[in-house]
Amino acid sequence: MNPVIRFMDILDIPTIVHYDRLILGQSLGEETLKNELSENPFAYYLIMENPENSAFLGHVGLWIDTPLAQILNIYIIPEYQNQGLGSVLMDYALEFLKVHGVTTLTLEVRPSNVRARHYYQKYGFAKVAIRKNYYENGEDADLMLKNLL
Repeated sequence: MNPVIRFMDILDIPTIVHYDRLILGQSLGEETLKNELSENPFAYYLIMENPENSAFLGHVGLWIDTPLAQILNIYIIPEYQNQGLGSVLMDYALEFLKVHGVTTLTLEVRPSNVRARHYYQKYGFAKVAIRKNYYENGEDADLMLKNLL
């Protein structure tokens, strides 16, 4: 499959909220995402879908404040994981960020999410700090950084 990656639109919000909650355990919610799309000039939300049937495969949310950027969320839905689609989405996001002049990229990840931490390390992210009690359940976050130069 050669997935399509496009900008998220308002009609995608219920799908994003559903999968955010399913995969991440939380979501920004519909109102916040509407505001992100319409009011936040730093926000870029990308959708990956199957070109044959427009099925949602995953997404990445980015905030870009050149030369800095942050990955807010990135995932592939469970039934499409382990097929290389996560790499396609991450590679696309990294090229997108480079085109926008980003040189430093950060993200937060749960220390308990070993699979995601290994995935980010594969892409050259390094843990640079801990954000104490970052998540709603009190879990810390590992702040990871990647230089894009």
